Amino acid sequence: MNSMQLNLSQKIWSSKLLCAELELFLQQNSVLTQQRFKIITCILEALSNVLEHTDSRLEEVVVILHCNQEVITIDLLDNSPYTPIDDQVDCPSPFSISGRGLWIIQNWMDQMKFQASVAGTHLRLSLLRS
Repeated sequence: MNSMQLNLSQKIWSSKLLCAELELFLQQNSVLTQQRFKIITCILEALSNVLEHTDSRLEEVVVILHCNQEVITIDLLDNSPYTPIDDQVDCPSPFSISGRGLWIIQNWMDQMKFQASVAGTHLRLSLLRS
């Protein structure tokens, strides 16, 4: 299994290096183009949700990617207080200003688990490789 961990500060979020780093790691692990697009988009949506919907001062967000032959797993850990979310989110109206990110994540990933952690919040996303 190949893994990568990124400790993201707000300075890194605002740079273009994050997408390039994710893309390179996924390419090195022979992840298909469509799956790379889904994974990177879902990571960016999740990070955007953390920044937009938390009141706490984030020190950093940790992103861990694991790739093996069967599945790609993404763990996002942050120090924001855990707030439960619905198990299934409806597709937002085309006129809605927000709400698409979580819907995209739930529909593009094979599994999404959102839970409290010792340090704050843990989001785990999984995508089958086949």
